[in-house]
Amino acid sequence: MEEVDKIIIESLRNLECDIGVKIKNLKQFDADMVTGAVSSCLEAILHSSFPKKLPPSMSARLKLASNMAEQIKDLGFREDMGYQSILYYNEEEVRRVLIFLIERLPRETIKTVSVEQIGYVSRIVKTLEDNIKESLSKTWVPSCFLRQGVRETSQGYIVNSLGDSCSLRTEKLDIPDSRTQNEELKYYWIHNVPDVTKQCSHRKLIPSLLYKDSEFPEDFDLKNVIRKSEIVSLNTIETDLNIPISSSEKIEKTSVDIINIDKDIETRAEQSKIDKLSEELENKKSQYILLQDKVKTKEALLKELIRTKNEEQNYLIETLAKVKLKTKTQTVLSKEENLAKLNNMIEKANDRLAELAKQWHEIQTPLLEEYKCLKDSLTSEESKYQEQKEKLENFKETEIKLNENIKEKKDLSQNLTQQYKQINRKNNRAMYTRRILEIISNIRKQNNDIQKVLKDTREIQKEIKNLTGQVDRSFTLADELIFYDAKNDETARRSYKLLAALRDEFNIILKTLEDLGVVERECRNLEEQIEIEKSKEVSVKLERVISDLRQIQKETDMMKKPSS
Repeated sequence: MEEVDKIIIESLRNLECDIGVKIKNLKQFDADMVTGAVSSCLEAILHSSFPKKLPPSMSARLKLASNMAEQIKDLGFREDMGYQSILYYNEEEVRRVLIFLIERLPRETIKTVSVEQIGYVSRIVKTLEDNIKESLSKTWVPSCFLRQGVRETSQGYIVNSLGDSCSLRTEKLDIPDSRTQNEELKYYWIHNVPDVTKQCSHRKLIPSLLYKDSEFPEDFDLKNVIRKSEIVSLNTIETDLNIPISSSEKIEKTSVDIINIDKDIETRAEQSKIDKLSEELENKKSQYILLQDKVKTKEALLKELIRTKNEEQNYLIETLAKVKLKTKTQTVLSKEENLAKLNNMIEKANDRLAELAKQWHEIQTPLLEEYKCLKDSLTSEESKYQEQKEKLENFKETEIKLNENIKEKKDLSQNLTQQYKQINRKNNRAMYTRRILEIISNIRKQNNDIQKVLKDTREIQKEIKNLTGQVDRSFTLADELIFYDAKNDETARRSYKLLAALRDEFNIILKTLEDLGVVERECRNLEEQIEIEKSKEVSVKLERVISDLRQIQKETDMMKKPSS
């Protein structure tokens, strides 16, 4: 039955029933799981919706269970079926009902398992697809109708409005120019000017850098741009003046001319300002060029001064070396005094060497002994260290092997899981057929065992009949022989009586044995009936019925209270 339960549970999981991984047989099912399994099977067969769980109200439960039982009867279920089969279910009854429903499932309901994509990139692509599908499924609303441009999504909020954006807050940054060749400016930028990140706050840094990049360069020709704009405006004025004007529009023309004259005055004033600014700019440029020339001349002078300074320093070093050499030669010229000094120094050095040798000998002997002891201990420690090192290397090798085995097993488990997920309906069918063949082979084996037992019983019955026949024949033969001698011999008469008594006792024994066999057979039948009644779980069903009755009483009391 375990194989049958496995097949039923697997087919229910294919119907997307909520069955846990730990559930292996139908004995572990509860009332909600039974109703869910039956309702999912009925949905697949009848294409109509059924509730997957029992409602809390007892009357609703009875209605649902009776409705399901009627639907199952309409499908052709011949055995006893009612609301009690679902509410007060039995393992055997549930198995029969589910087998009946699974046999009537259409082939389209059996679903193949979809292979899940494994990997970081595939997960990102899937999330992007889900987000795009979700955004496309919703109705589009312009950003101006949203509150501060905020759009709600399943994972948070998105701000997609430019009208509510903040203005850029910038500060003037002092950024070095890579085109300049002035060494003093470079020195100033390196040692005195702070870093760009320290010149302003973190909030103003990016806007300031963007504004700095958008500034006009120094060689931007502002005059040409202004002249081009003036030419374009003059051309437009000439074209406007050349258009023929009717007599009725003369008054309007005079007013337009006055406005144009005012505009010309304004443009001339602006042009004069621009001319002044351009002249100032030219003056500043010329001043900047003059300053650059002065800086270059000063740099050349500074380089010349540095070169002369280096030459003088080299000359000074050479003269100092010559002076030292001359002082040494002057000290060497007085020979006798120097020789006496040298002899005294040599004697003192010899005495000092002797004292140092004695001291060294005194210090050396204990140190040598200590060195020998340490060397011996070090050799023993080295041997221990070598052993520990070898053990550690062995441990490392075993660790590497274990890691490789773990990696191989992980890869194998991943491959097996992928293969298991890619198994389709054909493999499931092959598995079912294999299981069915195994069940058939087990049934054949059981049938052979039963036939063998029947054959043995028949042989035993034959032996019993043969033995009883032999006993009857031996009794009749002994009876005839002793009966002839009993007329004349007293002992023969006694033996005949004993034989008759023995025959009666033997018949009683045979009858009792037959009665025992009948009783044993009846006991076995009764045991089988007891097992069947136990499997029905009548006591559990009665407890459930009692609890349901109490619940119905509570519900009726609750309904009576508001009416009273």
